[in-house]
Amino acid sequence: MEILLSGNMRIIKKYVKEGSAVGFIPTASEVEKDRSYTAQNKTDLQNMGYKIIDIELSTQSKEEIVEKLNTIDALYVAGGNCFYLLQQIKQKNVLNELRDFARKKIYIGASAGSCVACPSIEYVSNLDNKNDAKLLTDYKSLNLINAYILPHYKSSEEYSALIDKTISEYPNLNFIVLTNSQAVIVNSNDDYTVEYTD
Repeated sequence: MEILLSGNMRIIKKYVKEGSAVGFIPTASEVEKDRSYTAQNKTDLQNMGYKIIDIELSTQSKEEIVEKLNTIDALYVAGGNCFYLLQQIKQKNVLNELRDFARKKIYIGASAGSCVACPSIEYVSNLDNKNDAKLLTDYKSLNLINAYILPHYKSSEEYSALIDKTISEYPNLNFIVLTNSQAVIVNSNDDYTVEYTD
């Protein structure tokens, strides 16, 4: 199953037992100037009673990553740049492994981590800088849900305007627009519900 978040993490406790081993992938934020939110995400998970296992796509080998995936109960993929995150997933050739993990255990995506759960991330070009992922030429992603997540709606006027622009530019896509107080709970590609996280 998948928990696709925009911001608020409290809903995780409803689905992941306290004491569980949670893999933490901070990779998407490597190209961001301010990475403090990623560190805060990790601290919040620890404070919720989870055992954190660091998984770094950029520096660990595929073998190390797969070994860690086999030892954890849930995986938290933090926010940042969607294009850079997908580039690093593909560079390390773990797209299928992450997809298989989500089918068997619990994949938690936050912001960029939610967007890469969609069939493709080409639609986020208004929200993230493609130039941070110059090696990425194919935008097909994990395809865990037959919809396209747009996180952080109403977090600011400027960001909400970019989301509205994206919706108008891709009229044929099935968008799920999330505020920071909402999450999508995914049981299968076509079986999902939006829940409030507060």
